[in-house]
Amino acid sequence: MNTKPTGLNGWRVGHWVAAIGAALLVTLTPLSYIQWKQFSLIEDVAVNQIDSIMWQSYQLERELSHLSSAIQVSLEPEAVLDVDHLVERYEVFVSRIAVVTDIPRNDLLNTTPAYLEAIRLVNAFVVEADPVFADTGELLQPRTARQALIRSIEQIEPALGELTREANRATARFVDERNAQLHEQGGLVIALAGVQAVVLLLFVALLVRHLRRQVVQYEKLQAVSRELAVARDEAEAANHGKSVFLANMSHEIRTPFQGVLGMLNLLDETRLSGQQRDYVQTAHDSAQHLLGVLNDILDVSTMESGTLRLAPEPVRLRSLVQEVESLMRASAREKGLKLQVDTAHDLPEWVMADPTRVRQILFNLLGNAVKFTPQGSITARLCRLEGTPAGVCLTVQDTGMGMDVATVAQLFTRFYQADNSVRRRIGGSGLGLEISRNLARMMGGDIQVISEPDQGSLFTVHMVLPQAAAPAHEAPSSGNTDPSRQLRVLVAEDHPINLKYLNILLDRMGHEAVFCENGHEALQLLARQRFDVVLLDYHMPVLDGMATTAAIRALSGPNKDIKVVLVTADVVNDTRQKALEVGVNEFASKPLQSQDLRRALQRCGLLDASTVLVNDLAPVPDVDTRDPDELNTSAAGLIDTESYTEIVAMMPPDTMEELLGTLFEAPQGSVHVLVASLAAGDAAQIAYDAHKLKGTAMLLGFRALVRTSAQIERLAPEDNAALRRELGNQLLVDMERTQHALRQFAQAEPA
Repeated sequence: MNTKPTGLNGWRVGHWVAAIGAALLVTLTPLSYIQWKQFSLIEDVAVNQIDSIMWQSYQLERELSHLSSAIQVSLEPEAVLDVDHLVERYEVFVSRIAVVTDIPRNDLLNTTPAYLEAIRLVNAFVVEADPVFADTGELLQPRTARQALIRSIEQIEPALGELTREANRATARFVDERNAQLHEQGGLVIALAGVQAVVLLLFVALLVRHLRRQVVQYEKLQAVSRELAVARDEAEAANHGKSVFLANMSHEIRTPFQGVLGMLNLLDETRLSGQQRDYVQTAHDSAQHLLGVLNDILDVSTMESGTLRLAPEPVRLRSLVQEVESLMRASAREKGLKLQVDTAHDLPEWVMADPTRVRQILFNLLGNAVKFTPQGSITARLCRLEGTPAGVCLTVQDTGMGMDVATVAQLFTRFYQADNSVRRRIGGSGLGLEISRNLARMMGGDIQVISEPDQGSLFTVHMVLPQAAAPAHEAPSSGNTDPSRQLRVLVAEDHPINLKYLNILLDRMGHEAVFCENGHEALQLLARQRFDVVLLDYHMPVLDGMATTAAIRALSGPNKDIKVVLVTADVVNDTRQKALEVGVNEFASKPLQSQDLRRALQRCGLLDASTVLVNDLAPVPDVDTRDPDELNTSAAGLIDTESYTEIVAMMPPDTMEELLGTLFEAPQGSVHVLVASLAAGDAAQIAYDAHKLKGTAMLLGFRALVRTSAQIERLAPEDNAALRRELGNQLLVDMERTQHALRQFAQAEPA
């Protein structure tokens, strides 16, 4: 289907017009010539009056006869001589001579003997008769003059009779010749009409053939179109599936990341040895790096699908820049770089912008400058963009390694880096600059770069950020932002690790937290109690975060206007826009960090920027630092003693006892609930309960329970009653062995 058409299939409209015009010219030109010839013949007959030759000759003969009769009558004895009448008849006769000799087609007669003889005799008679009729007195003479005229007339009459017959024959010859010509031309017309008909039939045949080919080609194109439509639908379905997969993966990956980063942050605040703190810092840095790569991949995928949307809101531009500067200053200081960030005095205080995306551009450009500058300085400047209303210009200049022209040309290509050694030495996914440029273009601007090898680089970002008024909760008169204010927070979260982390985090922030597992329970609590803010997980059983928010806004009590913060890892399919439409006030992304939660509460107008963790400076309780090998070896393989020791040190004794009770106490303990699910045989419930138990066991370091619950979760879809009974028994055995190991662990602790 991609080959170029050949033959008639390749003809365009101009080709067909030219071919038809040539055929018409070939066939119609001879026809036109023949028609012209026929018209000439008809015109010749009309102009020259060919058929009058015979009539004029006959008129001459008849007038001679009339003259002869008039003279003979005058010779009768009783006749009265009428001279005028004789003269009149003679003059009429003479006038007929000129008509015969001067006719247009005289050539048809003037060469015939009959014509020559008749004209000779007529002329002789005229010579003889003119003197007689010129002198009328001569006619009164005795009868001899008139008798002489009669004798001359008798000699002429046979010649004129022959002339009339010759004229008749000449006319007949002319008509025969004309008819022959017309017959010949008629034959040519018929022949040419036949040729024209043949040519027309040929063109009709070619046209029919062409149309048939066109129909076949059209049917093929229709088939290809249908195939392409099916392929398009499949591609759209695959793209939708990819988007759904990315949304799910975003949630599934970021949810455990919240637990990982949260626990690393809490672990870093405990009493650690130097080596342990180095391990924790390395793990934290690796997790942050992996989270950054994940965010970049998800951003690129969202941009590809066209579902990435900016969420503009009033932003204090200088504060945002200062926030990024303070975070990047530590990285610059570690490399011995001088970092200078300036903001022009004429910048508007508040602008309409998506703070997350503006912050992302700043982090990408400053982060790259720090990474690719081994020594020297980095200067960033934010000012108004001249000639563009609401335009803002950001420049980031470094004294780093710089780039050549080829590298600059490929700089914004996905996954591109100057060479693989840079990737190995410095790292990075190669997505940051592409994402930053796309974000800048979404803000009505672009990114440009000027660079030379060993001379550093200059990145220039243009953005259109309209000036905005300060939001109400940011006004100085607001009285709700007491930094020491204790908030009553309702948390809906179904993941046990995240529940525990949020409990500790909110406690350290000095807030009262009430927890539930789904949106339905949250609505029940809101119907009975007053809260300052609700933290909702986006993905929850029974009723998810979006549906819960819509139900909250439909309440009739005072809680219908409560601030709602949606905690989500979903960055695909316009989640933010849909959430705003149902009434969500703010967002916090997973994994949830303490600063993210504080920032969300600040944007809700519930805290101001000076709020800190109230227990940040609280002393960390002493923990047992003895070698785990000193403990009874029966705990080996059952409990991760290091993890369990850290959890015990972090949590109050009653909380730890309660947590253990949620695992082991019958009939509501997670172990017994899972055993009951195995007995009931509901695969979905088995998988859910096993996943829940696995998460809690991982948090506490109960290795045996983690292994068995993970195996149960994996084998949940299998319809094998004997296998389920065996797994249930194994789970109960692991529970008893773990409890026994915990008692030994407790006995081994110092009094």
